[in-house]
Amino acid sequence: RRFHRRNQTYTGEYIMPLDNNTTVADIELPAYLNFDVINAPKYILHQGNGIRYRENATEVIDQWGGWLQDATTTYKPVMYADQVALVKESLIIAGLEYEPCEIKWNYTANGGQMSLHLTFPQMLITPQVGDAVAFRVTVYNSYDSSAVLQQIAEALRLACLNGMVRGDSTYSTKRKHTTNIDLNKEATKMQLGVEAFYDSESQYQKWTQTPLLTSQVERLFKATLTKKKGGKFPYTVKTFDELMLDWRCTSSSMGRNVWSAYNVATGWATHAPTESFIEAKRRERSTKVSRMLNHDLWKEMEEG
Repeated sequence: RRFHRRNQTYTGEYIMPLDNNTTVADIELPAYLNFDVINAPKYILHQGNGIRYRENATEVIDQWGGWLQDATTTYKPVMYADQVALVKESLIIAGLEYEPCEIKWNYTANGGQMSLHLTFPQMLITPQVGDAVAFRVTVYNSYDSSAVLQQIAEALRLACLNGMVRGDSTYSTKRKHTTNIDLNKEATKMQLGVEAFYDSESQYQKWTQTPLLTSQVERLFKATLTKKKGGKFPYTVKTFDELMLDWRCTSSSMGRNVWSAYNVATGWATHAPTESFIEAKRRERSTKVSRMLNHDLWKEMEEG
């Protein structure tokens, strides 16, 4: 049987408006993402020998026969509905059941990839006067191999909607579609994520008081976010120029400090270009920012 490829040339977004009555209890998988996925045997055409079954291979299709990806027989999709139920239960166990939140979904047209963003606007820290940061939980999953399963407890700077990327993975889950997930461990991570969010306020405040030279920021971005192999320059010139332009604008209003450099990096990761599926680009850039936060140059800057 030949399976057809479902259209995935555009992306969609759905936001459940925030009001005092919207809480974790209202998290429900949208109907257009709630469908079955099947692992079908992979058949290939041998010239002159007819159609034969290919061992250790499978085709991942939806319930309407739409092809999503080729995979190995060890592939076990974590269904969107199961993951959303797990996240919801983890948040409830972590004590956030009645906490007001904004619920935002992003997805590809064929349902092959989805993300869920939960922002808690009443759970706030303030690195600077008038600069509020809210607690956020982000969830990724896919049936088309474009994203591994991820659940991240993080933060969102409300002034510019920058996602606050962390340098560690203590409060996040990243799994291939071949492993099981333990609910109790996920709930513990979520609780630790909430605690770390509030603890980070003092760190962010320290960053606002730690001065930087523009030359230090240039060295950092060249060695991390824009670094590349080959070519005339060991870094991507266009991206570097964009980052430094943002640094000049940001530091003029927030000061030349570590907090400004951090926000330039997270802003670059959050506000990715839209010519491709934006979530994939965000994840790629966020990974680079996370590595930057573990780089020796960043640690030197933190120490002042």
